Amino acid sequence: MKNLFYSMVLALLVTTPAVAGSMQVIGAGSIAQECYRLSSASSMTGHASGADIKVCNNAIRNGNLRKRDLIATHVNRGIIYVALENYKMAAKDYNRALDLSDNVSEAYVNRGNLWFMAKRYQEAIEDYDKSLEQEFSQAHIAHLNRGMVYEILGNLSRAKENYLAALELREGWSEALSRLDRVNTKLLKAKNK
Repeated sequence: MKNLFYSMVLALLVTTPAVAGSMQVIGAGSIAQECYRLSSASSMTGHASGADIKVCNNAIRNGNLRKRDLIATHVNRGIIYVALENYKMAAKDYNRALDLSDNVSEAYVNRGNLWFMAKRYQEAIEDYDKSLEQEFSQAHIAHLNRGMVYEILGNLSRAKENYLAALELREGWSEALSRLDRVNTKLLKAKNK
C-alpha cells in the first residue's frame, strides 16, 4: 500500500513550526525543528524509524510548544507514521491537530490522503475541499488529489476541472498533465461510443 501511496503523488505536507523570522521555535529549542526535519525526509523518501517518532513525542511532551508549533508537530509526526505504515496513528495526529485548530490545511490534505487510500472517497473530497477553502498554499496538490478521486469515481468532467486547476496554479506540472491527458482520452472515447 505504501508504494501506491507514494506513486500517486498524494503529497504529505510537512508543516513548519511557527517562527518569527528565524526558523527557531521559541521555548522548544531544536526539538520541534528536528521533528520537522525528520518528517520532511520521510515525506520525500517514504522511510522513517521509531526513533523519529520518539523525537516528535519528545517535542510534544517536553518542548513547551506554543499552540501553533504543537499543531505543526502533530502533523509532522503523522507524516512519519504514514512512512511507517501506521495509518491509524497518522489519522490520530491529523485529528489532534484539527482538534487544536480547524484551520490547518496541511492536516486536511494529509487526512484526505488517508481517506483516499482507505477508498473513503467522499471523506477525501471533503477534506480536500476544506483545505482549498482555507486558501491552502499548495492548492495545486489538493486539486490534483481531488481530481484523482473524481477520476476513480468516474466523474471525468470534475476530474478534468481539478487537473486544469492544478495546472493553472503550477504551470507545466507533468503529473497533472499526464492525468489530464488520460482523462481527455477517456472523455473522447466516451463521446465516440
